[in-house]
Amino acid sequence: MEGNLKTMPLISLLEMLHSERKSGILQIKSTPPLSLHLQVGEVVDGGILDWRGLDAIASYEIHANKGSFRFSPGLQSGKVIMPMRTLLGEWARINDECHRFFTLIDSPARVFESLEGTATYSIFVGGRSVRTAAKMWGVPLVIAMERVWAGLQSGELTPLNRYVWYKLRIRHPRARRRGETDEDLIKIMDGEQNLGQLVAAGINPDRLRRYLIKGILSGDLVFSGRGWLLRDLLWELEHQRNQ
Repeated sequence: MEGNLKTMPLISLLEMLHSERKSGILQIKSTPPLSLHLQVGEVVDGGILDWRGLDAIASYEIHANKGSFRFSPGLQSGKVIMPMRTLLGEWARINDECHRFFTLIDSPARVFESLEGTATYSIFVGGRSVRTAAKMWGVPLVIAMERVWAGLQSGELTPLNRYVWYKLRIRHPRARRRGETDEDLIKIMDGEQNLGQLVAAGINPDRLRRYLIKGILSGDLVFSGRGWLLRDLLWELEHQRNQ
C-alpha cells in the first residue's frame, strides 16, 4: 500500500491500519523520515532513522501533509508502546507542547547554563543540553523541554552559543581523498576534529547544518545518533525561519 500524506493524513492512515489490525512497517518518506512497526494494528517500534521510541515518534509532526508513505506487510515483534488511540492523543499533545516550548528553545541540542545552581537546575552548572538533562533527570524529552522553558522564563537558565552536537566527530567516507571532490566540507570532515572545532575554525553553523541534513538524508553520512541529530538540525533551521 502506497500513497501521499496530502490525500491520506497520517492520523487517518494509522486509524485505518489499527482498525484492520495490520502488521508491517509503515515508512513515511519526508523530511525527516519516519518509520513505524505495527503488530496487529498497534505500534511496537518506531522513530527517525536510528532514534527510536516515543520521544522520537512524537517529534514528528502528526499533522504533516507533505511526504509519501509505503506500508509493507509482515509480522513484527516488540511491546506495544501505547494503545493506538492513546498513542495518537499523546502524540498530538506532545506536538502542541513542543510548539509552545520552541518559542524560546530552538532545539533540544542547545546548551543552557545555570550560574546560581539552584536545586532544580544544578545540573546546568557548566552547561548542559536539553537532551543531556532529560537523560540525567530520567524523564521524557518533552518534560525536560518544559523545565528548561520555565527556567528561561524565570531567568534561572541562560542559552549558550553552542549545541551538544558540537561534540560529534563525523567522518565522511570521501574525506581527504584527492581528486574526488572540491567540496571543502567533505575534505575536512575526516573525524579528527569535532563539529564544534569546525565551527570555531570558521565554518558557518547554518552551512554545516544544511550539509549534515543533506548528507544524512542521502545516506552519505551514516553514524550512530544521526536520527536525533537530523531532527534537531531541522528544528534549529525552522526556529530561525520563524524568528
